[in-house]
Amino acid sequence: MSIRKMTKVDGLPPNKWTVVKVADIGANEEFVSDMLEIDRLVGATMIFDQQRKDLTEAVTAILIEGLCPAFLELQQIRASVGRDMPLMNRQQLYEDLARKLWKSYKELLEKAARCLDFKIGFLFDNDKKFEEGLADFRKQNPTLREPWEGFLRATRENWQNDLATFRNKWLEHPVGDRRKFEKFYTSQYAESLFDAVWRTIIDILVPLLELRMSEWVRVVEQHPDDPEPKWGYRFRFEHTAFMKSE
Repeated sequence: MSIRKMTKVDGLPPNKWTVVKVADIGANEEFVSDMLEIDRLVGATMIFDQQRKDLTEAVTAILIEGLCPAFLELQQIRASVGRDMPLMNRQQLYEDLARKLWKSYKELLEKAARCLDFKIGFLFDNDKKFEEGLADFRKQNPTLREPWEGFLRATRENWQNDLATFRNKWLEHPVGDRRKFEKFYTSQYAESLFDAVWRTIIDILVPLLELRMSEWVRVVEQHPDDPEPKWGYRFRFEHTAFMKSE
């Protein structure tokens, strides 16, 4: 399978636009299937017309312009393990992966949030401004799910701040000693970082989308211990009046 998208042709209706193959990455890849589900959740929001179109395009961009290019770098890293290749060529693979993951997370996720009328720039600021922004965001969105604050703090501590430092202080403006960033040049960390970034994007987008749905609708996931057959989709919608209390 491969990922395809419609390319706009001026003067022609959408059904006449050109279909272009973007990458040979199948929907069976978990990050692809989950991002496609985000597109499905957009359809359940109370956002319509041009704003919905912009949001759909922004979500698609996270996948097509961010995560897929990053995944292609990861595939090259996998193929490079054990191979004899010039050090600079090997390092370039890891550096390009980091750049593309940061673009996915910082630039493209923030753009999608703006299409939902949310400003999340505080996520990427210093600790003081992050905490101030976090408190203000909760104040403006009191129905936001409770794990939000703890999840974002853990994200910054676990990998976000390190990736930001690597990207901003070494890749873009080299300062200091490359050896401080040795973990970024290992295949194991590359795998874990890619996994962390795309999962965090999902875990941020879902609560934001939920805030733009009817107050009676909530997005739920199947409990891993649920004895019932596995759901066909990761996410479902439930009416809050029929949900069990947590």
